[in-house]
Amino acid sequence: MQIENKVRLSYYRKIAVVDEVHSVDLVQNVENNRIFVMKIHEVYDIKVYEYLAENPSPGIPKIVELIEDNDLLYVIEEYVSGITLRNKLDESGAYSETEAISLIRQLCSILRPLHGLDPPIVHRDIKPSNLLITADGELVLIDFNSAKESKYNQRKDTILIGTIDYAAPEQYGFSVSQPATDIYAIGVLLNELLTGQLPNHKGYDGRLKIVIKTCLEMDPSNRYQSVDDLLLGIDAAMGVYTETRSTLRTWLPPGFRGKNVWIILLSALWYMFIVFISFSMEVEDAAAGELLMERIFSFLVFLSGTLWLGNYRNIWRFFPLSKSRNVLLRTLGIIIWGGVLLFALFFVFTVVTDI
Repeated sequence: MQIENKVRLSYYRKIAVVDEVHSVDLVQNVENNRIFVMKIHEVYDIKVYEYLAENPSPGIPKIVELIEDNDLLYVIEEYVSGITLRNKLDESGAYSETEAISLIRQLCSILRPLHGLDPPIVHRDIKPSNLLITADGELVLIDFNSAKESKYNQRKDTILIGTIDYAAPEQYGFSVSQPATDIYAIGVLLNELLTGQLPNHKGYDGRLKIVIKTCLEMDPSNRYQSVDDLLLGIDAAMGVYTETRSTLRTWLPPGFRGKNVWIILLSALWYMFIVFISFSMEVEDAAAGELLMERIFSFLVFLSGTLWLGNYRNIWRFFPLSKSRNVLLRTLGIIIWGGVLLFALFFVFTVVTDI
């Protein structure tokens, strides 16, 4: 081991073994006495851990240090106090539909930003033992050593990994892992939450049966393609049609989709401003019809720019660079495609006014 890495590791003193088989220990920082979890991985995707370290996210333990040496990765992360969902199920048995759905919603919230990346990060090992429930009832997703970036140009995964019964068919070499791979595991998890057993032992026969069936489709393209689609499927199965609330909220313009009152007020002022500035503009020697066209065009330019910069309906995901995890590349993509959008609007306006 390199001397520099030895020194970094020397700051952490082992105080307890959590899982000897998987090389997981509790360690204590000798400088500040704080307790952390140290994991040693032989198989891992370093890009996944680098992203998690640089972008702490709710529901995922914060990574304090990454030390890569001799084909091993030492991960030191925050210690989260809680009980695994596996232990909870073993102690208390199956959950009610309401309780199960609450946990699935939390899990989807954790996965949503990871699946939304370009390329997406897929956990690939969602199961009760990799989910912690804190004293406050919050869900925490752990163990990302199986996680990887999903590369759609690959025909199949280069390393077969996962847990039997929870792993989707593509994890056995049939195709490449993708967000739908985690959807499959969520289907298995949901069935186990509701019945206390795996789907191949006892399938759930209640209202969520169709949801579980869709999650467990052999062909990834026949499953829900995102956690949001899954949640809509759950709502539909439960008879909760969210078109008037959560779904419609995603169609609201930037600034109105959250609950921050100040942001909503500022956004309202901005939209009133662009309406005022657009429809009060004057064009010298322009006829009434031409002036109206100029005003409408100005409004569309302002509105389109606002929708683009606000990533309306997650539109950036359709454009190269603009969904990149690299901040500079993402900024470059937003600027370039914003310019293309503006040019397209001018071109359409010119064609329309020439007719």
